[in-house]
Amino acid sequence: MKKTILSLIFFVSCFALTGAQEGPLPPEWFYYQKSLEAFQTDNFGESLKQLKNLVDEYGESPESLHLRARIYEQEGELDLAEKYYLEALEKGGFGIPDEKYAVLYRLADMYYQRKSYKKYEDVLESILSGQNMYTEQRFARVRDAYISTLLSRGFDSLALLYRVPFDFAQEAHRNLGAFYCRTGRERMALLHLAFANLAAAGTLADELKRHDPDYSFTTLEDALAKSSLRPYLTDFLRRSDFYRSLYFMASALYAQGSPREARTIWALVAEYGSGEWKTQSRNQLLAPRAEPLITY
Repeated sequence: MKKTILSLIFFVSCFALTGAQEGPLPPEWFYYQKSLEAFQTDNFGESLKQLKNLVDEYGESPESLHLRARIYEQEGELDLAEKYYLEALEKGGFGIPDEKYAVLYRLADMYYQRKSYKKYEDVLESILSGQNMYTEQRFARVRDAYISTLLSRGFDSLALLYRVPFDFAQEAHRNLGAFYCRTGRERMALLHLAFANLAAAGTLADELKRHDPDYSFTTLEDALAKSSLRPYLTDFLRRSDFYRSLYFMASALYAQGSPREARTIWALVAEYGSGEWKTQSRNQLLAPRAEPLITY
């Protein structure tokens, strides 16, 4: 909705500025929308054609560079895709500032698919450079407490003690947590997965309290049971990749010598999760094992 409103404002502004002075030329938004529509229907040639019209009339923008990169990525031209993702980031000045993170996440995903793991890690860390709780020294004790609490008292105690906002950084924490678990750095994985899972659990608790003012978080099991009765909350958990994050948190806990808490979390994912992570958690409950490692 926010993007729709901003697009409409942009259209009105362009019409007011160019409609009477520029003759029949369509405003900038028109070319971009036509290019985006063609991209969304896999008509990449038409999408590039409309981007060329856009650039010829108005010059390159970070949004047009981002879309060009997505086209080349879909066509398998990954070197060109990387070039334009990086140019979009270098140019900066996105109309919607958070689109910068969309570019970074797509670039990271492409690096992962190409097994360019060092670049993948660097991009995700660059996203987290904007999160004070993760980067600033004054929060170092809190970060250490996340890990020590998880290892000694478990996730329920962690969620009772700490809250983390659900923001631009959570996907980076989730992905780095899984990646560090798969590369033998389980303690670092626990820190990132603490950030990610605290954010999701806190959001879940807030929504449950909105429906029931008497609700307060007690255990993750109770929160998941209550959330399972509300389809939009189960959809939130699915879209936020919560069960994947929980699965890898359990794996990291197991590797760090906390098998009881690991089994508790795997049991919750096995009961309330779905798909791959439900199956993987069931397998871990039957025969726990360390995660297969990625080498690079």
